[in-house]
Amino acid sequence: MRTVDPAKHAARRGQILDAAAGVFAVKGFEAATVAEICRAAGVGSGTLFHYFPDKATVFRAIFQEDHERILAELAALDDTDPVAGFWAIVDLLARDAAEPAAGGLVIALLGRLPMDPRLATVLVAAEEAVLARLTGFLTRLQKEGGVDPDLPAEHAARWVSSIIDGLYLRCGDPGFDAERELRTLRTVLTRFLFR
Repeated sequence: MRTVDPAKHAARRGQILDAAAGVFAVKGFEAATVAEICRAAGVGSGTLFHYFPDKATVFRAIFQEDHERILAELAALDDTDPVAGFWAIVDLLARDAAEPAAGGLVIALLGRLPMDPRLATVLVAAEEAVLARLTGFLTRLQKEGGVDPDLPAEHAARWVSSIIDGLYLRCGDPGFDAERELRTLRTVLTRFLFR
């Protein structure tokens, strides 16, 4: 019996997902074909179907892996400094806005969500974890006097998340400058929350 090398398996899977993300970003979910994903990944259809049973699973896996990475990084955050923790979450959530495929993937995601309840479940689970961590840091910052205490922490956390989501809705715009927009994001959040 042939054994599977876990590192090679993970690398090949990642190669397929990276290529698929690029194809979906350009073509959208519906117009993207398995053949195009295979060509972009440099694999045959048999290899792709060894890892993923269908195109929808490939698409879902792109976001599943991203959210698993986010959840792992959220869990590893240092809780000793709530200001640093808050900004670490903001940076974590916003850093992919500089990726060239981000704008197209967001559009593909928005088009696919109504047809894929499992995809929605992945996104909701990740969002709940993010909101819980943001709420925790904001609650501590309110107690320490650094954040407006009149704004409920959970409500503020939802606004922070929504503002970052808005950044992703714009990242595919012509002339989008990720560095400038990430600086603006920090300015907006500072003025919104901090005293």
